[in-house]
Amino acid sequence: MLELLVPAGSPEAVTAAVQNGADAVYLSFDELTGCRQAVNFSDDAFEAAVRYCRVRGCRVYLALNSLVMDDELQKAAGLALRAQRAGVDAVILRDLGLFRILRRLLPEMPLFADAALGIYTPAGAAVAAQLGFRRIFLPPELSLEEIRRITQAAAPVETAAYVQGSLCACAQGLCHMSVLAGHGSADRGLCAAPCRETFTLGGRWDTTPLSWKDRCMLPDIPALEEAGVACVFLGDRESRPEYSAAFAQVYGQAIRENQQPAGPDLERLESAFTPYGFSRKATYEAAGEPSQPGREEERFCAELRRHYTESELRRVPVEFAVSARSNLEPIRLGVRDEDGHTAVQEGPIPGPGGDLALSEGRLAEAMYRTAGTPFRCRDVKVAAASTLSVNSGELDAARRSLLYKLSEERARPPERKEGQFPPDPAMQVYPTLPAVNFSFQTAAQMTPEMAAFRPRCVYAPLELLAERPEVLEPFREGGTLPVAILPAVVCTQEEEEELLALLDKVRAAGVEQVLAGNLGVALLARQAGMALRGDTGLGVTNAYTLQNLASAGFLSATVSFQLTIQQIREMPKPLDTEILAYGRIPVMVTQTCLLKASAGRCTCATPGQMADTHGGVWPVTRHFGCRNTVWASRKLWLGDLTQEWANSGLWAARLVFSTESPRECLEVANSYLLGTGYRPNGMTRGLYYRGVE
Repeated sequence: MLELLVPAGSPEAVTAAVQNGADAVYLSFDELTGCRQAVNFSDDAFEAAVRYCRVRGCRVYLALNSLVMDDELQKAAGLALRAQRAGVDAVILRDLGLFRILRRLLPEMPLFADAALGIYTPAGAAVAAQLGFRRIFLPPELSLEEIRRITQAAAPVETAAYVQGSLCACAQGLCHMSVLAGHGSADRGLCAAPCRETFTLGGRWDTTPLSWKDRCMLPDIPALEEAGVACVFLGDRESRPEYSAAFAQVYGQAIRENQQPAGPDLERLESAFTPYGFSRKATYEAAGEPSQPGREEERFCAELRRHYTESELRRVPVEFAVSARSNLEPIRLGVRDEDGHTAVQEGPIPGPGGDLALSEGRLAEAMYRTAGTPFRCRDVKVAAASTLSVNSGELDAARRSLLYKLSEERARPPERKEGQFPPDPAMQVYPTLPAVNFSFQTAAQMTPEMAAFRPRCVYAPLELLAERPEVLEPFREGGTLPVAILPAVVCTQEEEEELLALLDKVRAAGVEQVLAGNLGVALLARQAGMALRGDTGLGVTNAYTLQNLASAGFLSATVSFQLTIQQIREMPKPLDTEILAYGRIPVMVTQTCLLKASAGRCTCATPGQMADTHGGVWPVTRHFGCRNTVWASRKLWLGDLTQEWANSGLWAARLVFSTESPRECLEVANSYLLGTGYRPNGMTRGLYYRGVE
């Protein structure tokens, strides 16, 4: 049967989810989580929540799904160790370096791959299996057919499908709009959701082109189970507890009873939670402006809240055994649950004058009084002399003590081994200044004048190099190494086949290396015989991630632009390490064509612009599969600070040319390499000096 996994962003949300039928909940400590807007849990509250869930037969997963800096790795590992000792059933991870550490530190703890790792294909699932993940949380935007394809290929690794909650227009793990707009980082759980704001596209006011209605796969529950999905999960830990209660109810009913809620019930749900984005008809459809909940909706939420706070609805079936054979020894009580936990307790000594005769029927009736506890009596076995009697109050006290002992047994964490924190990765030292690499988006930018600078590597989109391999000739003559930039997202089988065909073309043209920001796409390229370099999509924020990529055979990796220069300088580098030193940073790769949605036809072959209400203009270009890349509104500029980043132990610095004209590309290269003093308009230092929380 499908596992129903419900978010729990607060202690009340834990109660709401558990009492309404969740099979598992996921929750976090106050830090290093992918959703820091939720209340989350202090140490004591976390342990209390785990205990509460274990007693009631609900599994608990720790969401430690944030990118982690080098100086936070010990803290993150400590949180995972504390969670294991508290009794959590698995840890959900996004950071590949932290994953490497926990494989050593918690060798018996199941580790799950967060959706932000971007497992969009069977190839991505294969990489997750090779690494040792037990379960893959699939990206929310996948279709039922795409979920089925990955699930069937992933076995024995489990898959979890996102069935209810908000959708983002951006592919998973690739949204940097919030942090580059001056807000919190989505990779660190502090997304300010600027995508919910209004933008213009192509001169038309599009209200909220990046904001979509909630996903709702309630009708697809039977199909998901038939496809072999192990778990369905709800999103939005920051939502109110009543949201968790309501959707745990309806999805639990659909799973356990194979029954869809009645029309009036769904209408009431939609009425109550439309202000929060819920819609039964949601796909990639603009959400529009949010409304405020009305009095009827608040009355509905009050009913839900009363339902889960005033009653013990989650009750574990138990069997009792009672033995009362003489008035010379105490009554003996025993209990066993369906998981094999047992407890025993001595009761009162029978004697004359008691108000409860120790007949089989009266004793069984007394044992069935478990209301208000997390247990439900299913059967009672009695061995008693009917001539005896006992005080019923004393027997009730013994029963309560017995169930408390059973609760203690159920709450006891499983014994799991604890390993050692692995040694720090070895530092690779570069005694010379880093090489310079160029990254282009168009053939027009790849001029002989740019080739004359003889960059170490020249990066260009895979599709461009397959269609126009001649643009590489001036660079080859100078000894520059050509590298094809792989798409950030590949979803369908048709897209995989197209990707492999393009790889064959560029390989025939002499290109033997690729730049990959997604693990699944990287595996496809390796299977096609290409050597790998890592792009920013891999989320390199610590040395252990570099070590993981080195073990996987990557030749180099690009560190996250969310690190400071000081953090980059201090990071051990067991792999050739690259930094973005110039250009617009891609803030998102959308799963649909924004320009097509705006114009009514696909015009993404021609770059567009998206303007916000604060004066920012975000260029929009075509991405593989008729998707879009949205670029930062300002250009990263470090040309006048060369000494600060050049002495950071780097292999290379990359100049990223996105929408620049050939002339501007030349001006930038002259400034960086020859010191001409040119500076672009609309420049920024990025996050290299500000950092992120």
